[in-house]
Amino acid sequence: MDKTLVDPNRLCMGCMELLENTGVPCPKCGFSLKDYQQPENGMPPYEILNGKYLVGKVIGIGGFGITYIGWDFYQSKKVCIKEYFPKGVAKREQTTTYSTEYSTYSMDVFTVNTKKAAYLGGLKGYIKEAETLSKFYGMPGIVSVRDFFYGNKTAYIVMEYIDGINFRQFAKSSGGVLQSYILFELLKDVIKALNTVHKEGVIHRDISPDNIMLNDKFKAKLIDFGAAKHSGVGQETSIFLKHGYAPIEQYDRNGNQGPWTDVYSLCATMYYLLTGIKLQKAYERVAEDKTIPLNMFNIEIEDYQANAILKGLNVQIEDRYQSMAELYYELYHEYLPGEKPQKPTAEAVRQKTMPEIMPIPDITREEAAMQYLKQHSED
Repeated sequence: MDKTLVDPNRLCMGCMELLENTGVPCPKCGFSLKDYQQPENGMPPYEILNGKYLVGKVIGIGGFGITYIGWDFYQSKKVCIKEYFPKGVAKREQTTTYSTEYSTYSMDVFTVNTKKAAYLGGLKGYIKEAETLSKFYGMPGIVSVRDFFYGNKTAYIVMEYIDGINFRQFAKSSGGVLQSYILFELLKDVIKALNTVHKEGVIHRDISPDNIMLNDKFKAKLIDFGAAKHSGVGQETSIFLKHGYAPIEQYDRNGNQGPWTDVYSLCATMYYLLTGIKLQKAYERVAEDKTIPLNMFNIEIEDYQANAILKGLNVQIEDRYQSMAELYYELYHEYLPGEKPQKPTAEAVRQKTMPEIMPIPDITREEAAMQYLKQHSED
Protein backbone atom coordinates (compact mmCIF):
# COMPACT_ATOMS: atom_id res chain seq x y z
CA MET A 1 0.00 0.00 0.00
CA ASP A 2 1.54 3.34 -1.05
CA LYS A 3 2.06 6.15 1.45
CA THR A 4 -1.01 8.25 0.69
CA LEU A 5 -3.66 9.46 3.10
CA VAL A 6 -6.14 6.64 3.66
CA ASP A 7 -9.79 7.14 4.55
CA PRO A 8 -10.06 5.48 7.98
CA ASN A 9 -13.62 4.37 7.18
CA ARG A 10 -12.19 2.15 4.45
CA LEU A 11 -9.78 0.37 6.76
CA CYS A 12 -10.69 -2.88 8.49
CA MET A 13 -10.46 -2.31 12.24
CA GLY A 14 -9.43 -5.93 12.67
CA CYS A 15 -6.43 -6.12 10.35
CA MET A 16 -6.02 -2.58 8.92
CA GLU A 17 -6.30 -3.81 5.34
CA LEU A 18 -8.11 -1.66 2.79
CA LEU A 19 -11.73 -2.68 2.32
CA GLU A 20 -13.36 -2.79 -1.10
CA ASN A 21 -16.82 -2.77 0.47
CA THR A 22 -17.54 -1.25 3.85
CA GLY A 23 -20.32 -2.48 6.10
CA VAL A 24 -19.55 -6.15 5.44
CA PRO A 25 -17.14 -8.54 7.21
CA CYS A 26 -13.53 -8.17 6.13
CA PRO A 27 -12.73 -10.79 3.47
CA LYS A 28 -9.21 -11.22 4.88
CA CYS A 29 -9.75 -11.52 8.65
CA GLY A 30 -13.54 -11.77 8.99
CA PHE A 31 -13.79 -8.76 11.33
CA SER A 32 -17.21 -7.12 11.51
CA LEU A 33 -17.53 -3.79 13.33
CA LYS A 34 -21.21 -4.27 14.12
CA ASP A 35 -20.46 -7.63 15.76
CA TYR A 36 -17.36 -6.45 17.60
CA GLN A 37 -17.57 -6.93 21.36
CA GLN A 38 -15.45 -4.20 22.84
CA PRO A 39 -13.49 -5.44 25.88
CA GLU A 40 -14.08 -3.69 29.16
CA ASN A 41 -11.87 -0.61 29.53
CA GLY A 42 -10.64 -0.84 25.95
CA MET A 43 -10.75 2.16 23.64
CA PRO A 44 -13.25 1.92 20.79
CA PRO A 45 -12.17 1.64 17.15
CA TYR A 46 -11.59 4.87 15.20
CA GLU A 47 -10.13 6.77 18.12
CA ILE A 48 -7.19 8.99 17.05
CA LEU A 49 -4.08 9.20 19.25
CA ASN A 50 -1.48 11.96 19.14
CA GLY A 51 -2.99 13.26 15.92
CA LYS A 52 -1.47 10.47 13.82
CA TYR A 53 -2.47 7.00 15.02
CA LEU A 54 -5.81 5.31 14.32
CA VAL A 55 -6.92 2.79 16.94
CA GLY A 56 -8.34 -0.54 15.82
CA LYS A 57 -9.58 -3.55 17.75
CA VAL A 58 -8.08 -4.80 21.00
CA ILE A 59 -5.64 -7.64 20.27
CA GLY A 60 -4.36 -8.27 23.78
CA ILE A 61 -4.95 -7.49 27.46
CA GLY A 62 -2.29 -8.08 30.10
CA GLY A 63 -1.56 -7.21 33.69
CA PHE A 64 -0.05 -3.87 32.76
CA GLY A 65 -1.73 -2.79 29.57
CA ILE A 66 -4.07 -3.10 26.63
CA THR A 67 -2.78 -3.71 23.09
CA TYR A 68 -4.47 -2.55 19.91
CA ILE A 69 -3.85 -2.92 16.24
CA GLY A 70 -3.41 0.54 14.77
CA TRP A 71 -2.66 2.59 11.68
CA ASP A 72 0.06 5.22 11.29
CA PHE A 73 -1.35 7.96 9.02
CA TYR A 74 2.10 9.48 8.45
CA GLN A 75 3.77 6.24 7.37
CA SER A 76 0.68 4.55 5.92
CA LYS A 77 1.33 1.29 7.68
CA LYS A 78 -0.20 -0.84 10.41
CA VAL A 79 1.31 -0.60 13.88
CA CYS A 80 0.87 -2.09 17.33
CA ILE A 81 -0.24 0.32 20.07
CA LYS A 82 0.25 -0.52 23.74
CA GLU A 83 -1.62 1.48 26.34
CA TYR A 84 -0.42 1.64 29.94
CA PHE A 85 -3.38 0.30 31.89
CA PRO A 86 -2.41 -1.70 35.01
CA LYS A 87 -5.09 -4.14 36.05
CA GLY A 88 -6.76 -3.39 39.38
CA VAL A 89 -5.44 0.17 39.36
CA ALA A 90 -6.72 1.89 36.21
CA LYS A 91 -10.25 2.13 34.84
CA ARG A 92 -12.35 3.97 32.27
CA GLU A 93 -15.81 5.33 32.65
CA GLN A 94 -18.24 2.73 31.34
CA THR A 95 -20.65 3.78 28.61
CA THR A 96 -23.04 2.44 26.04
CA THR A 97 -21.97 0.31 23.07
CA TYR A 98 -19.82 2.21 20.62
CA SER A 99 -21.00 3.04 17.13
CA THR A 100 -19.34 4.94 14.31
CA GLU A 101 -21.96 7.70 14.66
CA TYR A 102 -22.10 8.35 18.39
CA SER A 103 -20.15 7.53 21.52
CA THR A 104 -20.16 8.90 25.07
CA TYR A 105 -17.09 6.87 25.97
CA SER A 106 -14.45 8.70 27.99
CA MET A 107 -10.87 8.07 26.89
CA ASP A 108 -9.31 9.36 30.12
CA VAL A 109 -7.87 6.78 32.47
CA PHE A 110 -8.74 7.06 36.14
CA THR A 111 -6.95 5.44 39.06
CA VAL A 112 -8.00 3.96 42.34
CA ASN A 113 -7.19 6.67 44.89
CA THR A 114 -5.11 4.40 47.12
CA LYS A 115 -3.01 3.39 44.10
CA LYS A 116 -2.49 6.81 42.51
CA ALA A 117 1.14 7.19 43.59
CA ALA A 118 1.98 3.70 42.38
CA TYR A 119 0.20 4.34 39.10
CA LEU A 120 2.12 7.54 38.44
CA GLY A 121 5.41 5.89 39.34
CA GLY A 122 4.68 3.03 36.98
CA LEU A 123 3.62 5.46 34.27
CA LYS A 124 6.95 7.26 34.47
CA GLY A 125 8.83 3.96 34.33
CA TYR A 126 6.75 2.84 31.35
CA ILE A 127 7.79 5.84 29.27
CA LYS A 128 11.38 5.68 30.46
CA GLU A 129 11.60 2.07 29.34
CA ALA A 130 10.07 2.93 25.97
CA GLU A 131 12.66 5.67 25.55
CA THR A 132 15.44 3.20 26.28
CA LEU A 133 14.09 0.57 23.90
CA SER A 134 13.66 3.11 21.12
CA LYS A 135 17.46 3.30 20.96
CA PHE A 136 17.45 -0.21 19.55
CA TYR A 137 15.10 0.49 16.67
CA GLY A 138 15.67 -2.03 13.90
CA MET A 139 17.74 -4.39 16.05
CA PRO A 140 17.17 -8.06 15.12
CA GLY A 141 15.56 -10.20 17.80
CA ILE A 142 13.24 -7.65 19.45
CA VAL A 143 10.25 -5.64 18.39
CA SER A 144 11.06 -2.06 17.34
CA VAL A 145 9.62 0.87 19.30
CA ARG A 146 8.55 3.57 16.83
CA ASP A 147 7.05 6.19 19.12
CA PHE A 148 5.87 6.88 22.68
CA PHE A 149 3.81 9.66 24.22
CA TYR A 150 1.39 10.68 26.97
CA GLY A 151 -2.35 11.02 26.40
CA ASN A 152 -5.71 10.36 28.06
CA LYS A 153 -3.96 10.58 31.47
CA THR A 154 -1.90 7.53 30.58
CA ALA A 155 0.89 6.64 28.14
CA TYR A 156 1.26 4.83 24.82
CA ILE A 157 4.01 2.93 23.06
CA VAL A 158 3.77 2.48 19.30
CA MET A 159 5.67 -0.51 17.91
CA GLU A 160 6.09 -2.29 14.64
CA TYR A 161 3.26 -4.68 13.88
CA ILE A 162 4.55 -8.22 13.38
CA ASP A 163 2.69 -10.33 10.86
CA GLY A 164 3.23 -13.85 12.07
CA ILE A 165 2.58 -16.35 14.85
CA ASN A 166 4.01 -16.77 18.32
CA PHE A 167 6.27 -19.67 19.22
CA ARG A 168 3.52 -21.55 21.05
CA GLN A 169 1.48 -21.54 17.85
CA PHE A 170 4.59 -22.39 15.84
CA ALA A 171 5.29 -25.44 18.01
CA LYS A 172 1.65 -26.52 17.80
CA SER A 173 1.75 -26.33 14.01
CA SER A 174 4.94 -28.44 14.07
CA GLY A 175 3.44 -31.34 16.01
CA GLY A 176 3.69 -29.85 19.50
CA VAL A 177 7.46 -29.40 19.72
CA LEU A 178 10.29 -27.81 17.76
CA GLN A 179 13.47 -29.48 16.58
CA SER A 180 16.45 -28.25 18.54
CA TYR A 181 18.52 -27.07 15.58
CA ILE A 182 15.62 -24.92 14.36
CA LEU A 183 14.91 -23.49 17.82
CA PHE A 184 18.51 -22.64 18.61
CA GLU A 185 19.08 -20.98 15.25
CA LEU A 186 15.95 -18.85 15.61
CA LEU A 187 16.79 -17.75 19.15
CA LYS A 188 20.28 -16.47 18.37
CA ASP A 189 19.05 -12.96 17.60
CA VAL A 190 16.75 -12.94 20.63
CA ILE A 191 19.57 -13.81 23.03
CA LYS A 192 21.89 -11.25 21.44
CA ALA A 193 19.23 -8.56 21.75
CA LEU A 194 18.48 -9.41 25.37
CA ASN A 195 22.16 -9.19 26.24
CA THR A 196 22.23 -5.70 24.75
CA VAL A 197 19.11 -4.34 26.45
CA HIS A 198 20.14 -5.85 29.78
CA LYS A 199 23.20 -3.59 29.67
CA GLU A 200 20.80 -0.66 29.54
CA GLY A 201 19.08 -1.85 32.71
CA VAL A 202 15.93 -3.19 31.02
CA ILE A 203 14.73 -6.63 32.11
CA HIS A 204 11.86 -8.23 30.21
CA ARG A 205 10.50 -10.39 33.08
CA ASP A 206 7.80 -12.02 30.97
CA ILE A 207 9.55 -14.25 28.43
CA SER A 208 7.38 -17.16 27.34
CA PRO A 209 6.40 -18.97 24.11
CA ASP A 210 3.57 -16.43 23.73
CA ASN A 211 5.94 -13.45 23.70
CA ILE A 212 8.33 -14.60 20.99
CA MET A 213 6.98 -14.04 17.50
CA LEU A 214 7.98 -15.66 14.22
CA ASN A 215 7.48 -13.15 11.42
CA ASP A 216 6.76 -13.72 7.76
CA LYS A 217 10.51 -13.72 7.05
CA PHE A 218 11.07 -16.60 9.49
CA LYS A 219 12.83 -14.38 12.01
CA ALA A 220 12.17 -14.47 15.76
CA LYS A 221 11.33 -11.30 17.66
CA LEU A 222 10.68 -10.86 21.36
CA ILE A 223 7.66 -8.69 22.11
CA ASP A 224 5.87 -7.21 25.13
CA PHE A 225 8.73 -5.23 26.63
CA GLY A 226 6.05 -2.61 27.24
CA ALA A 227 4.47 -5.04 29.70
CA ALA A 228 7.58 -5.09 31.88
CA LYS A 229 6.83 -4.94 35.57
CA HIS A 230 6.89 -1.60 37.34
CA SER A 231 7.27 -1.77 41.09
CA GLY A 232 4.33 -0.94 43.31
CA VAL A 233 1.63 -1.35 40.68
CA GLY A 234 -0.94 -4.07 40.97
CA GLN A 235 -2.75 -5.97 43.64
CA GLU A 236 -1.66 -9.57 43.22
CA THR A 237 1.78 -10.79 42.20
CA SER A 238 0.22 -13.78 40.43
CA ILE A 239 -1.37 -11.46 37.88
CA PHE A 240 1.99 -10.34 36.58
CA LEU A 241 3.89 -13.56 35.99
CA LYS A 242 3.46 -16.79 34.09
CA HIS A 243 3.72 -19.95 36.17
CA GLY A 244 6.20 -22.39 34.72
CA TYR A 245 8.28 -19.61 33.15
CA ALA A 246 8.78 -17.17 36.04
CA PRO A 247 11.77 -17.80 38.36
CA ILE A 248 11.45 -17.91 42.10
CA GLU A 249 12.57 -14.30 42.65
CA GLN A 250 9.49 -13.05 40.80
CA TYR A 251 7.24 -14.53 43.47
CA ASP A 252 8.80 -12.14 45.96
CA ARG A 253 7.98 -8.43 45.57
CA ASN A 254 11.46 -7.68 46.89
CA GLY A 255 13.14 -10.47 44.95
CA ASN A 256 16.56 -9.86 43.41
CA GLN A 257 15.71 -9.56 39.71
CA GLY A 258 18.19 -9.04 36.92
CA PRO A 259 19.45 -10.60 33.67
CA TRP A 260 19.42 -13.99 35.42
CA THR A 261 15.63 -13.61 35.71
CA ASP A 262 15.28 -13.55 31.94
CA VAL A 263 17.80 -16.40 31.66
CA TYR A 264 15.48 -18.64 33.66
CA SER A 265 12.38 -17.66 31.67
CA LEU A 266 14.10 -18.15 28.32
CA CYS A 267 15.44 -21.55 29.35
CA ALA A 268 11.97 -22.56 30.60
CA THR A 269 10.60 -21.44 27.23
CA MET A 270 13.17 -23.54 25.37
CA TYR A 271 12.40 -26.52 27.61
CA TYR A 272 8.70 -26.26 26.78
CA LEU A 273 9.27 -25.83 23.05
CA LEU A 274 11.57 -28.87 22.93
CA THR A 275 9.46 -31.19 25.09
CA GLY A 276 5.92 -29.83 25.12
CA ILE A 277 6.09 -29.84 28.92
CA LYS A 278 5.67 -26.74 31.07
CA LEU A 279 7.77 -26.70 34.23
CA GLN A 280 6.37 -26.64 37.75
CA LYS A 281 5.98 -23.34 39.52
CA ALA A 282 9.46 -22.29 40.61
CA TYR A 283 8.70 -22.42 44.33
CA GLU A 284 7.33 -25.96 43.99
CA ARG A 285 10.67 -27.07 42.60
CA VAL A 286 12.33 -26.14 45.89
CA ALA A 287 10.49 -28.88 47.76
CA GLU A 288 10.40 -31.46 44.95
CA ASP A 289 11.93 -30.81 41.56
CA LYS A 290 10.20 -32.94 38.94
CA THR A 291 12.14 -31.51 36.00
CA ILE A 292 13.12 -34.32 33.64
CA PRO A 293 16.60 -33.90 32.08
CA LEU A 294 16.43 -33.18 28.37
CA ASN A 295 18.67 -36.10 27.47
CA MET A 296 15.97 -38.46 28.76
CA PHE A 297 13.59 -37.36 26.00
CA ASN A 298 13.67 -38.74 22.49
CA ILE A 299 14.94 -35.49 21.00
CA GLU A 300 18.07 -34.68 19.05
CA ILE A 301 20.09 -32.27 21.12
CA GLU A 302 23.76 -31.94 21.96
CA ASP A 303 24.64 -32.80 25.55
CA TYR A 304 26.26 -29.41 26.11
CA GLN A 305 23.10 -27.64 24.95
CA ALA A 306 20.88 -29.77 27.17
CA ASN A 307 23.17 -29.07 30.12
CA ALA A 308 23.16 -25.34 29.36
CA ILE A 309 19.36 -25.19 29.48
CA LEU A 310 19.24 -27.12 32.75
CA LYS A 311 21.83 -24.83 34.32
CA GLY A 312 19.77 -21.84 33.27
CA LEU A 313 16.81 -23.45 35.01
CA ASN A 314 18.42 -23.70 38.43
CA VAL A 315 16.01 -22.44 41.05
CA GLN A 316 18.64 -20.52 42.98
CA ILE A 317 19.97 -17.36 41.30
CA GLU A 318 23.61 -18.03 42.10
CA ASP A 319 23.46 -21.42 40.37
CA ARG A 320 22.26 -19.97 37.04
CA TYR A 321 24.08 -18.10 34.31
CA GLN A 322 24.24 -14.47 35.32
CA SER A 323 24.02 -13.05 31.81
CA MET A 324 22.72 -13.84 28.35
CA ALA A 325 26.32 -13.74 27.12
CA GLU A 326 27.17 -16.71 29.34
CA LEU A 327 24.09 -18.63 28.18
CA TYR A 328 24.86 -17.85 24.54
CA TYR A 329 28.40 -19.20 24.83
CA GLU A 330 27.26 -22.44 26.45
CA LEU A 331 24.55 -23.00 23.83
CA TYR A 332 26.58 -22.14 20.74
CA HIS A 333 30.22 -22.43 21.86
CA GLU A 334 30.94 -18.99 20.49
CA TYR A 335 31.22 -15.60 22.13
CA LEU A 336 28.94 -12.67 21.50
CA PRO A 337 30.73 -9.68 19.95
CA GLY A 338 32.60 -7.79 22.64
CA GLU A 339 31.95 -10.47 25.26
CA LYS A 340 35.00 -12.67 24.75
CA PRO A 341 37.09 -12.54 27.93
CA GLN A 342 40.58 -11.22 27.51
CA LYS A 343 42.98 -14.13 27.86
CA PRO A 344 46.20 -13.23 29.68
CA THR A 345 49.30 -13.39 27.54
CA ALA A 346 52.02 -15.94 28.23
CA GLU A 347 54.23 -13.11 29.52
CA ALA A 348 51.48 -11.91 31.88
CA VAL A 349 51.04 -15.43 33.24
CA ARG A 350 54.81 -15.79 33.73
CA GLN A 351 55.06 -12.46 35.53
CA LYS A 352 52.17 -13.41 37.81
CA THR A 353 53.51 -16.85 38.74
CA MET A 354 57.25 -16.10 38.93
CA PRO A 355 58.94 -13.51 41.14
CA GLU A 356 60.54 -10.70 39.21
CA ILE A 357 64.23 -11.35 38.53
CA MET A 358 66.63 -8.56 37.74
CA PRO A 359 68.65 -9.21 34.58
CA ILE A 360 72.16 -10.43 35.28
CA PRO A 361 74.90 -9.60 32.78
CA ASP A 362 76.38 -12.36 30.62
CA ILE A 363 73.74 -15.00 31.54
CA THR A 364 70.27 -15.68 30.17
CA ARG A 365 67.08 -14.90 32.04
CA GLU A 366 66.42 -18.61 32.38
CA GLU A 367 69.81 -19.15 33.99
CA ALA A 368 69.11 -16.31 36.37
CA ALA A 369 65.81 -17.92 37.29
CA MET A 370 67.55 -21.22 38.05
CA GLN A 371 70.05 -19.42 40.29
CA TYR A 372 67.20 -17.70 42.12
CA LEU A 373 65.36 -20.98 42.71
CA LYS A 374 68.55 -22.72 43.86
CA GLN A 375 69.36 -19.91 46.27
CA HIS A 376 65.90 -19.98 47.85
CA SER A 377 65.81 -23.77 48.08
CA GLU A 378 68.94 -23.67 50.21
CA ASP A 379 67.45 -21.11 52.63
